[in-house]
Amino acid sequence: MMSRNSNCRCCEYLWNSLKIVVIENEILRIEILADKGTDIVEFLYKPEDIDFMWRSPIPLYNRFMFPTTKELDSGNFIDFYPGGWQEIFPNGSSPCEYKGTVLGLHGEVALLPWNYKIIEDSSAKISVLFSVKTYRTPFYIEKIISIEKEKPYIEIEEKVKNIGGEDMDFIWGHHPAIGKPFLSSDCFIKIPECKIKVVPGDGKSITNLKQTEGIWPYLEGIDGNKVDISKIPSENDCISDMMFLTDLKEGKYEIVNKKRKLSFFFEFPLSVFKCLWFWRIAKGSFNYPWYGRNYNIALEPFSSLPNLAEAIRRGDQLKLKPDEEMRVKIKAGVIKEENG
Repeated sequence: MMSRNSNCRCCEYLWNSLKIVVIENEILRIEILADKGTDIVEFLYKPEDIDFMWRSPIPLYNRFMFPTTKELDSGNFIDFYPGGWQEIFPNGSSPCEYKGTVLGLHGEVALLPWNYKIIEDSSAKISVLFSVKTYRTPFYIEKIISIEKEKPYIEIEEKVKNIGGEDMDFIWGHHPAIGKPFLSSDCFIKIPECKIKVVPGDGKSITNLKQTEGIWPYLEGIDGNKVDISKIPSENDCISDMMFLTDLKEGKYEIVNKKRKLSFFFEFPLSVFKCLWFWRIAKGSFNYPWYGRNYNIALEPFSSLPNLAEAIRRGDQLKLKPDEEMRVKIKAGVIKEENG
C-alpha cells in the first residue's frame, strides 16, 4: 500500500519473489528493483503516461530461481537484463581478469540484491537508502534515491568505499536505456561538441557508419556522406552501433522528442564520469542476444572506456586506497516545453 495517496509517496511489494520499491510524486513514478541491482525499470512521466525506460525482450526472472542451460563465458548480465537503468561496477563491458578473479560483463552489482531502508517518507520528500557489498571485490556501495514534491526529476547521492586492505581499481558507470513510446525518429540528442569513436555493435550488426572517429554530431557514413548521429533513427532503419563520446565539455545530455515537446535529461559529474557510451539499435542487431528485435538507445556516463583490464593498461581507471571513499551526485528527469 502507498504511504499516502497524494504528493510524495512510496510503496514496497514483491513480484516473482523480487523486492521492488516504488517512489513517486505528482509528476513521476519510479520503480526500482531492490533485489536486482537497484535497476530502475520504470521512469514514468504521469501527465502523458510515458515511460522513458526501454523494456528488453528478455523477460525478467528471479535469477536465483532461473534454470540456465549453460553458463555463458561473458557471465549472466544479459540473461537477467530487463532493460531500464543499471548501475555498472566494478567492470564495464567485456569480462576481464583482475587480481586473481574474473569479472563478468558489466561487473557485479547489477546482478546483486541490495539492502534498503526508507529514510525519509513525507508528503514533501521520499528518500530511500540502498546498499550492497560486492563478492569478488572488496567494495561497499550505498546510494540515496530521492524525489521531492512537484519536482520533475530524481536525485541520486552515491558513495563507493574500498573495504579491502589493498588499493583497488574499478570502472563505474550508469546504463539508462531509453525506448518507446518516448523514443522515435522525432527525437534528437543535445550534447555539447565532443569527440566520437565508432566500434562494432552487438551480435551480427548492420551499420550505416564507418568504423571511424569524428566530432559530434557528424560521422562519415559507409556511403561517404556525413551522418548526423544526434538524430535518432526510425524504428525500422536496421542499424546497430556502439560509440564512445570523449572530451565532454559538460556532464549533461538531453534526449528531446520534438513532436511531444518532451525531453529526458541526465546530469553527472565529469570529474568521475569522463565519457559517454552511446549504444543505439534500430532492429539492426541479429543473432544472440537481440535477434533483430530491439529499438532503443542508451547514453551511459562511464568513468572510462571498456574494460577494467584495458583501463588499467591505459591508466584511466578509478582507484581507491583502503578505507578511501568516492562520492557522486546524479540528477535525471523530464523537461516539458510549454506551449506557446
